[in-house]
Amino acid sequence: MSHPTESAAPDDIASAPDQRPSGLVIAIDGPAGVGKSTVAARTAAALAIPHLDTGALYRAATLACLRAGVDLTDGDACAEVVAGRAIRREADRTSLDGEDVEEEIRGAAVTAAVSMVSAHAAVRAALLPVQRQAVASAGGVMEGRDIGTVVLPHADLKVYLTASVEERARRRGEQVGRDDLDVIASEIATRDAVDGGREVSPLQQADDAWVLDTTDWEADDVVALITVRAHEIAHEHAIPVGGAGGGGEERSAAQALATPLDPVAVRRSLPRVAVVGRPNVGKSTLVNRILGARVTIVEEKPGVTRDRTEHLADWLGRNFLVVDTGGWEHAAEGMNARIVEQAEAAVAAADLVLFIVDGTTGALEDDERYARLLRRSGTPTLLVANKIDGDRQEPLVHELYSLGLGVPYPVSARHGRGVGDLLDEVLDQLPPVPEVDLDESAVPHVAIVGRPNAGKSSLFNRLLGEERSIVDPVPHTTRDAVDTMIDIDGEPWVFVDTAGMRRRYRHGEDTELYSVDRTRAAIAQADLVLFVIDASEPLGEQDQRLAALLRDAGRGLVLVCNKWDLVDEDRRGDFEKELDRLLSFASWAPRINISALTGRGLRRVLPSLRTVHANYRRRVPTRALNQLVEEAVARHAPPRVGQKQLKIRYATQAEVAPPRFVLFANGRLPDGYLRYLERELRERYDFTGVPLLVDDRRRQRSARGRRDDRARRGGGDRG
Repeated sequence: MSHPTESAAPDDIASAPDQRPSGLVIAIDGPAGVGKSTVAARTAAALAIPHLDTGALYRAATLACLRAGVDLTDGDACAEVVAGRAIRREADRTSLDGEDVEEEIRGAAVTAAVSMVSAHAAVRAALLPVQRQAVASAGGVMEGRDIGTVVLPHADLKVYLTASVEERARRRGEQVGRDDLDVIASEIATRDAVDGGREVSPLQQADDAWVLDTTDWEADDVVALITVRAHEIAHEHAIPVGGAGGGGEERSAAQALATPLDPVAVRRSLPRVAVVGRPNVGKSTLVNRILGARVTIVEEKPGVTRDRTEHLADWLGRNFLVVDTGGWEHAAEGMNARIVEQAEAAVAAADLVLFIVDGTTGALEDDERYARLLRRSGTPTLLVANKIDGDRQEPLVHELYSLGLGVPYPVSARHGRGVGDLLDEVLDQLPPVPEVDLDESAVPHVAIVGRPNAGKSSLFNRLLGEERSIVDPVPHTTRDAVDTMIDIDGEPWVFVDTAGMRRRYRHGEDTELYSVDRTRAAIAQADLVLFVIDASEPLGEQDQRLAALLRDAGRGLVLVCNKWDLVDEDRRGDFEKELDRLLSFASWAPRINISALTGRGLRRVLPSLRTVHANYRRRVPTRALNQLVEEAVARHAPPRVGQKQLKIRYATQAEVAPPRFVLFANGRLPDGYLRYLERELRERYDFTGVPLLVDDRRRQRSARGRRDDRARRGGGDRG
């Protein structure tokens, strides 16, 4: 396996030592017939960077010599002609002294003479400034037979393609429509011999070139391999890829000097808008309308929303937090009393309250009672008359003036009527805040999942240090996914308390079905998962369903065995056996025994999350990864498939979070061998708590092909 050398970023490609291209520079060399032009063009397209067809430049130089009538065997005469002409290659077109000659340079006369003209060292030297200037600003991909050695000796990535003479003959035959492969092979061998004897041999490999034998590779595989390595080099040297343009160094310097903002502090600095009102007046519907997405449960019955949920909103470029609450009820008891406490806590912390009433029923006794509380609270309040779906209902709003909260704002949360005007007023009422960067992508998100009554909300509240989720012995207390960003020991974390999955759903239970959907979404959007299991009870169907969901989700995992204070010696033996069956797929997951009720073992939760999150984002250096694969192959080689010995040519880590490794081989590697390589990775590097995906390029292409076939048949992808 030959690997590209780790090279420094180029500093004088355009003969200007104090400047370098703002984009990536790739040099592709190799003998005739290896597919340099095809690979270069496709690589440039894949990376969205310019492609320079060196062959077109030499054809234009040959055309200039033909037009000048010079002796094509006289290198100095040809070089003098080329040096006096303006040859350019832009947007896949070639110009000579400003004239578009793309079609003419592909003609028979130029084709017959280009090898003779391009063989002159003086001609090649005359074209050097043109070639270097082509990549001087934005970088690009250039192919030829002395690019890495002469033209671009400081390219970021140098690739030297090779293939057997027989394979090169086959490719050339397909290209020109010939089937006399023996004759073509002889011609290629003769040309190689001639090239090898020239003054400046175009078959010479750069010392730091990455040599790729493409004999049994498809062009797409070669392009994919080069593209992967190009992205790795661009990342290593902070080189923009894909039309990022200039100024990359200036931006990087500015970013390095900038002090990163604390995401928790940024969140806390935003104004809060609490949405309150009695049950079933449309609070959650309005929250969904403001956010432009269905993020809270909505159902035509009271008491669906229970916990206090907080969401980031934007209107006209200004950010604020919207806090959805449960229904405000007078003289509530039990769980309903705790729902009211959550709503009152939201009002106490709010900068502005949206008091929602049903505009079609007028002011009810409870509405008047809550209006008095809001007036005494001193918190700015906007009175919102919901369910005003048309002009005929507008007169009903006047009855609400009696609440003493000012002008009512008529809206229809379901249809969006009047919501824009309401939000304009919200912005006018909110205190001004400085513009801040709200990028929270680097903050780890942790979903807390488990079956009903396993102790998820108790653990959630323990981690937060406050009762954000309502805890009740009755199962299914938590209906929605409740997420909160907090600061623990100076680190920002987002914890998401989710609803438990019921064993079965009865027909029409939209709330439960949506709760499950929100749980699935929370897992999909999380980085890590705390899988809470009630260790005091036998593991059941709900635990198995969640385990299957986590197996397919590919998230970092910490197993939390709750209620450990209730587990006796007899139960422990049974529990260990149940766990082995339940989580046989995740033997790599760390386990913590806790009691969320008493706080026992909770001090181990955060260190475990830190470890798993670091492993979740771990990147293995390319050189070290390939060395590991080489050592693993030396100990246990891939099997033979028919008459072909499988070989791994290159390995790369394509992604982090979770880590995904792609192997480039000359055939499809068996599942057993991929599991062997996964074990080798885990033995060398700490991937505790993290699923690893080790796959090969051929398998990925097969999967894409199956998806494409389903799409062509009209089936599409299910998911």
